[in-house]
Amino acid sequence: MYLITNRNLCDKEEYFERIKEACLCGVENIIIREKDLSDEEVEIIYEKISKSLPKNIRKRTSILINSKMKAYEKTDCDGIHLPYWLFKEKLKEGYKFDEKKQIGLSLHSTEEVVEMEEICKNKGIKISYITLSHIYETKCKKGLKPKGLDILKNSGNLTKVKRVALGGIDSKNVSEVLKYADDFAVMSLIMKSNNIKETIDEMKIY
Repeated sequence: MYLITNRNLCDKEEYFERIKEACLCGVENIIIREKDLSDEEVEIIYEKISKSLPKNIRKRTSILINSKMKAYEKTDCDGIHLPYWLFKEKLKEGYKFDEKKQIGLSLHSTEEVVEMEEICKNKGIKISYITLSHIYETKCKKGLKPKGLDILKNSGNLTKVKRVALGGIDSKNVSEVLKYADDFAVMSLIMKSNNIKETIDEMKIY
């Protein structure tokens, strides 16, 4: 399970405790997605999250930074998550990604999956995972038609990269989603949960 952070979905005082509890309850991937903050502010958030986790939990938890390249470069985070357009832009600039760190990408169509495969083959770049979204209707993408399960079904034969389903996933549909995806990501489900342990346990029914 991937947790995408959003400090605007919970009380400021709860933010770090929610993320820590999620990790203690089994979430193994955190994507720090606070796009309105500066790189420096995201660096501080990363350090607080990383240091808050017991050593054994931190060791098995991947903490990635969304889009903030300087924060990615200056910290010992586990990787970077990028929108697809920014990934391509960085490659055009000749940017060299740290081979020891993960690269995650946000994709929204099978055409992008095919293009990504070609780019990575030509450039010799290894992508750790891709998020495919949005699967179901979600308030984060209000007014936009969801992709449904088709994007998961149709991308299965196009790539061997780990496919992470995103968008409106909950305990009612997670089993169906995981028939066609390798993993899934959530945001508000945990950031707004009244009982994080119970919420995560319900997602483990698969």
